Amino acid sequence: MTGSANRSPITTIAFLNNAISAQLTRRDLSERNIPLSEVAVILGRDVEEPWLAQCARVVAYGGRPESTLLGQRRFVAFFREAASLLRQLFASGALRRAYIVNNDNILSAHILEMARRQPLEVSVVAEGLMNYQDITVKNRAGWRWRVKPVVSAALGLRYRRPAGHLSGAYDPVVDRIVTFTLGGMKGPAEKMCVLPLPAATPRVVAEPDVGLIVHTGLWAWMSPESYRPLAEAFADYVRAAGFRKLYAKPHPRVETGILDQLLPPHEIIDTRLSLEEIAGDLEAGTVLGTCCTGLVTLKLMRPELHCIDFGGEYYCRHAYGGDYSVLEMMRGAGIDLQLWVPTP
Repeated sequence: MTGSANRSPITTIAFLNNAISAQLTRRDLSERNIPLSEVAVILGRDVEEPWLAQCARVVAYGGRPESTLLGQRRFVAFFREAASLLRQLFASGALRRAYIVNNDNILSAHILEMARRQPLEVSVVAEGLMNYQDITVKNRAGWRWRVKPVVSAALGLRYRRPAGHLSGAYDPVVDRIVTFTLGGMKGPAEKMCVLPLPAATPRVVAEPDVGLIVHTGLWAWMSPESYRPLAEAFADYVRAAGFRKLYAKPHPRVETGILDQLLPPHEIIDTRLSLEEIAGDLEAGTVLGTCCTGLVTLKLMRPELHCIDFGGEYYCRHAYGGDYSVLEMMRGAGIDLQLWVPTP
């Protein structure tokens, strides 16, 4: 836990889980003149942002997330600290607003439940492509819905199983939805608050024959048998492009899976910075990925880049049960959709 020593009451709680949600929240706080000395932050992932050091309280996640039930044991101390902070803040009577990125985490679920019982402005902040897909309880492992009520009760938190989209955007107690673009965004139109991403000034010349692969965690949403044909086809597509130079940027929190071994020779961009933070320094004029938020944000920040999403027809069917809504958002942002379907 970090934070600056300040006697101001904490009026705002923010539950964040990646660079996009953190940066959008920071901008929204700034535009609304909400001082960071009145903000407490709970990080649902290992997010690193300089402005967090100015906040009144920060509860850090402490490592990469785990997808298994047993793996959650590493985060017992985190959940205890975060639950204690929430109980303190709601008991203080000073809390006025909250920012969340979903309604399925037990901490953000508690915030929503408390908003039904006392005055609290709730903003849902876009975290990425999940806000543009029909992501519901069916897209999460079943053990989560059995365990969460038990864990919540043990921590002294209120919980109800989510209904509808897992961002929480359609919940009646949500007042605002903060996003970087509207096209395909899930949620009531009257609640939308758009904070366009700032244009990135190029500091180097981006060449079309220099490629950048942006790794994603898509493989974790598919069976190995389903994912391998997609990975092999994507690697073949990259190889056929004949890039003069090829880079790859790992996902900051998820392993790359088998794709890294299938790609032609390439150089790794080893940084914990987000793609948005290095947007002005890219030598690559062509950026490629499979279901990647970074393709969209990068295209919005640098429209001159050629951003390619590969395999949408296939991965929407195998990873998202036939929900193709994310392709609408990508198409609207100007992404080149190489849909690909395997040859019978």
